[in-house]
Amino acid sequence: MTTEPPEDKEPEPAEDAEAKPSPEDSQQEKTADKDKKTDEKSEKDEEKEEEDDIRAAQDKAADPESAQSWGRFSDQVDAAVRSLLGWGAGGLAGSFGTANFFLGDTSVGQVGDRHGAAGYHDVDLRLRSGEVPGSVLERIEQSYVEPDGYAELRYRLEHRQLLIIHAKKGTGRTTTALRLLNETCRAGVSKLDPDRPLKELTTQHLEPAHGYLLESLDPRQAAEFRTFHAEQLERMMREQGCMLVVIVDESVRLIESEIGDFVVTDFGRIQPKPLLERYLAWELADSATADRELLARPEVREIVEQLGEELPPRELARLGRLLIDVANDRLDLAYVRDRYSHASSVDFSRWFDALADTDQRAFVIALAIFNDESVQTVSAAARLLANRFQRLEVPRREDRARRVFATQLSQRVEAARAELVDSTQDTNHGQVQVRKLRFRDERFPARVLDWLRLQYTDALDVVLDWLFDLGGDDEHEVRARVGVAVGALSQYDFTYVFNRMIFRWAGSGIADERRAAVAALRVPGQLPELEHVVTKVLKHWAERGTPALRATAAEALGSMPTISTRQALIVMRKAATRATAYSVGVGLNDLFLRADPGQVLEALVRWSDDGRAPDRRDTALLTVLIMSRYVRVRVETSSERWPVLLWLADQDEDRRTQILVLFSRMLQTADFLRDTNQVFKDWVRISGKDDTIAEPLARLLHDIGRHSGDLAGIRYDLEQWAGARQGPTAAARTVLRLFDEKEENS
Repeated sequence: MTTEPPEDKEPEPAEDAEAKPSPEDSQQEKTADKDKKTDEKSEKDEEKEEEDDIRAAQDKAADPESAQSWGRFSDQVDAAVRSLLGWGAGGLAGSFGTANFFLGDTSVGQVGDRHGAAGYHDVDLRLRSGEVPGSVLERIEQSYVEPDGYAELRYRLEHRQLLIIHAKKGTGRTTTALRLLNETCRAGVSKLDPDRPLKELTTQHLEPAHGYLLESLDPRQAAEFRTFHAEQLERMMREQGCMLVVIVDESVRLIESEIGDFVVTDFGRIQPKPLLERYLAWELADSATADRELLARPEVREIVEQLGEELPPRELARLGRLLIDVANDRLDLAYVRDRYSHASSVDFSRWFDALADTDQRAFVIALAIFNDESVQTVSAAARLLANRFQRLEVPRREDRARRVFATQLSQRVEAARAELVDSTQDTNHGQVQVRKLRFRDERFPARVLDWLRLQYTDALDVVLDWLFDLGGDDEHEVRARVGVAVGALSQYDFTYVFNRMIFRWAGSGIADERRAAVAALRVPGQLPELEHVVTKVLKHWAERGTPALRATAAEALGSMPTISTRQALIVMRKAATRATAYSVGVGLNDLFLRADPGQVLEALVRWSDDGRAPDRRDTALLTVLIMSRYVRVRVETSSERWPVLLWLADQDEDRRTQILVLFSRMLQTADFLRDTNQVFKDWVRISGKDDTIAEPLARLLHDIGRHSGDLAGIRYDLEQWAGARQGPTAAARTVLRLFDEKEENS
């Protein structure tokens, strides 16, 4: 048994005495101090890395070569999509729509080509949801040919006022939906935002007697959609006198035991001939010289009769356009016959299978990827691919050989059914003359890849490895072409191609490889059966990915027309860190080009508020810098392309207010002051080339000075530029004079 010592056993230390720590306590204190210093050092290092990240992003945004690089890459991706897939600037819908029953463009609110010279971009405004233009509905009305089941479709829509079309792309589902809604709802037709859950739709979102189209229902919503929801929508439509058509891709599972009464899966097909007859009659109605009886000619009837139901809608649309050219004597019918005859398809397979050797096949495959690129680009890529083939076919290195002078380029080109053309190419130093290679038949790039995929799987495996390595090439056109080719192949086996190629590029620490992933995702991201998958991937990367994946997601979101502006802004906000600031800025800039600029600018105003997170604030201001340097707009009355923010401020009072707020905040942020002044100086320099820019610029600079409280500072800069020996001296004097006049009249 033990006893405790008396409480007074140990004398208490005097109050003024210093307690001596034990050796253990001393060691713990030293360790704690060391850990504290390490943590402080780590925090300082982290802060310094973040500062370096944003500074590097600012330098990149302010670099003219970055603007040119961004512009050329975007142009190259669009060129690759057109070459390999035949899609227009608006994507799949831009070249044909989704209809077999209407030869035309069913896209809503898409405007032209957004690309300008020298790597800068022109403004392109595009709506993904909203009112369908009357011109689109009128064109459908005039040229639409009803399928066998159309009357039943209309009856079911009028009976329930809600119709769910469950069909694959290319069946005419979108155009048929628009035709139904236009016939039954004369007050107007609008598209609903596919990112807004259908269950959240209320009467506040509806206008009486209007028709509404939801072009895509993602699998998650489809799996949760029950009888209750369908009947609730039906009641809502009846109350408002509206009609609703929902399109669900065939690959998305619906619970038909719950909602089968609202679903239609087949509305019949139509033969090409009546569709072409209607289209030609409409297109040639105002022509006094065209051959209106073209389809009655025996050689044309032969072409039409050979068209199979498997002919892609894009090809039927092209055939219609080509026949219009034939009817107007702009094209020889022999070209059309060669392109669309059954013998042409058989001839293609025989031609490819009979190519002379591995080198020639490598040349043809490389040309399919780089169609209409320079001879050097095609030839270099072909050599790399041929070497890979040879390593497999001839395992021993000492047995391999290549006769350098064995085959002339002209022989290679002729055997590839291609041609050499003189053209120009954009570079950092301007446009240069270049010799390009292209197939004589524009269908060959897609057909070569498709034949390879279907018939030569071992060779395709080698081609995929070759494409992956090329994804990190220094040249923009190489990365863009390779990315789009991989995207095209992903539509047949997305999971395999994604894991093997796209994901590895996207997670790379090398920006060039990430750009290849962005190009690749453009293709499945515009396909109805895959767009929801791509959207989910990008959201996941933006929210929980590595910095590299966040950067890839941000750039891809900006160029993905199937994602609404609102949803893209929400996801990009989550991706915004100082490490990803430049990529998010580029993505927002692309979104600004393809969507409503006001929405993007309003988001930047919110993000850049003093009360927001520093990462988000810096990203917003960096985006303004990118927009200021990267985007120009063509103005009819001006010989120079205007900086887009200057033009918007001059055209739209609401946009002007947003731009004043953003530039004021840039001037009030020390890290952005120098770059902002440089933007203003560059704009002054541009005004020296065109008198029409000087007065709007002076007014904008004056208003920014007023709003920011730095009127004197802006005037001081103008004085310095006006008095300098070098720089935009004369232009600065003009802007300064107009600036002072504005102040006198205030």
